[in-house]
Amino acid sequence: MWICFAFFFEKTAEDTSVYFRDKKIWALGKDYRKHQGKYSVIFLTFKDVKYETWELALDSIDQLMRNEYLRHSEILYGSAMNKYKKQDFEKIVSGSPNEVDLAFSLSKLSQMLDEHYGVAPIIIVDEYDTPIQNGFMQGYYDRVVSFMRNLFSGAFKDNRDLSYGFLTGILRVAKESIFSGLNNLSVNSVLDARYSRYFGFTRDEVSAMLQYYGLEKKLSEVCELYQ
Repeated sequence: MWICFAFFFEKTAEDTSVYFRDKKIWALGKDYRKHQGKYSVIFLTFKDVKYETWELALDSIDQLMRNEYLRHSEILYGSAMNKYKKQDFEKIVSGSPNEVDLAFSLSKLSQMLDEHYGVAPIIIVDEYDTPIQNGFMQGYYDRVVSFMRNLFSGAFKDNRDLSYGFLTGILRVAKESIFSGLNNLSVNSVLDARYSRYFGFTRDEVSAMLQYYGLEKKLSEVCELYQ
């Protein structure tokens, strides 16, 4: 889902609007269409950061961040970045950052992208809570919470180089602990009906899919499994 979400917003050399013109979002009008393909996007998923020690978890986050920096390597060749920011960029991609460097890496990348394109990026973080849950189970909860607090505070709190930010996870976003520095969050849980028809599948959509595959008789069974 979030890959599609990022694909809608991300600015690329290709005109990606062709993939959305027959979708419902396009029919909603120019207020939605004007955002398509207009932003650089920072996309991270922490779904696989599940390790026995904090050192291994941090190495995994290091690799995720390095890959995302490399995905935006075009900014190195622009004129907006001074030599000090290029050094920060190269430190991340070289595989030699320390914990502090990584904690500031999201906010620094968003600043670099804003300066390069003249439009603040969108940051999407999927399964933000996986390292935290695993840290609790493996005994390094305090270390991972401290790191995540600094990472997200720099990326989302008072970040002038951010157009929109999205976080998803299983744990409810609480405005304390790692989010103690963030007071501008809008929380939408599975109990909120406002967006229920936009995420996942409605009964009508499931029915249409089953009919397409000739399995319409399975509707009650599928609904029972996933209700």
